[in-house]
Amino acid sequence: MKVLSLASLLLCSSAAMAHYSLDYPPTRGESESKEIVSPCGGFNDVGARIQFPLTRGFVQVNSGHPNSKVDVNIAYGNNPSAADFTAAADKPIASLTIDVPRKACMTVDLTKSQDAVDNTNATIQIVYNDGHDILYQCSDVVLVTSAEGFDLTKCVNEKPTGPTPTVAAAAAAVSVKSAATAVVAVLMAAALAL
Repeated sequence: MKVLSLASLLLCSSAAMAHYSLDYPPTRGESESKEIVSPCGGFNDVGARIQFPLTRGFVQVNSGHPNSKVDVNIAYGNNPSAADFTAAADKPIASLTIDVPRKACMTVDLTKSQDAVDNTNATIQIVYNDGHDILYQCSDVVLVTSAEGFDLTKCVNEKPTGPTPTVAAAAAAVSVKSAATAVVAVLMAAALAL
């Protein structure tokens, strides 16, 4: 029983070291093991739509890695296909390079897109490249000129504090996560053998 409790604790700490999260608008779903699946991190069914303003919109992400690149794409329609996202990736609506782990708010202005008109269904795709993996999450929206329910307080840009992490520090963090995952696997196997 103690082995199983220890394994559960380590599994929870490993899950807390996620790569990144799409914090706002709400994601379709988030699973670290599925985030590598394009176009929406393994969540292929359209979810509840939130109103998204044509002007003064933003995407809020929380990056767990230094030296990450985030692209924001948009595919229009009720249920965009993988091909729609591939085409959208040619013209990201926003991009950001994150040099230290932090929360970042990316402004999105859709006024220059001819497809972005009032009451249009769309899906926003986040493509997160941490230098090792390309990860995906999506948010289903309806574009509106006046988004009464869009929460402007969710836009947070954390300022980096302390020294910028070195590549060695980032590699050590990844090694700790990998070691924790390996320990969990061994402990789970031992617990199952009991």
